[in-house]
Amino acid sequence: MKFEHVVQVNDLTDPSIPNLSRNQLWDGLVLRATEPQDFVIGLGEYELEWLDDERLKRRLELPGVLVDDLVTFHKDRLVHYEIVPTASLAGGSLSMRIEEPEPEALLVRFSYCARYVQELSDELPYDLFVQQAYIAADIDTVQIICNRMAAIKNPAD
Repeated sequence: MKFEHVVQVNDLTDPSIPNLSRNQLWDGLVLRATEPQDFVIGLGEYELEWLDDERLKRRLELPGVLVDDLVTFHKDRLVHYEIVPTASLAGGSLSMRIEEPEPEALLVRFSYCARYVQELSDELPYDLFVQQAYIAADIDTVQIICNRMAAIKNPAD
């Protein structure tokens, strides 16, 4: 299944809501990879191993499965996750690309390529269910980033 969608970061029509800078958004996307406990529901233990300045190897313990992935950082533009396939996990990928169609109008384009270990029946709209779950998680990701970056920008007294 290939699927992509866009989440708006800044709302330029509402001046009462603080906007993130491109650097803050980038820092937030990096945090998603380096501090998965704040973004991944059900995460147990995890391990991080930096391979170099642009690549991070992770092992995430999720309910019933261990996920190994490789995260590649393309500074200020894109974070790419590649799940290592196993006997019980077919692998897949996720890219988070920063887009700025006009100054300060920041968006994140989430692009997924999901693979399944077994062929799925056409009887259930499984792909639609997965897509809806991804969209909800990605909206939460952007909200967490906005909240975290606002807290860093304006620390509590």
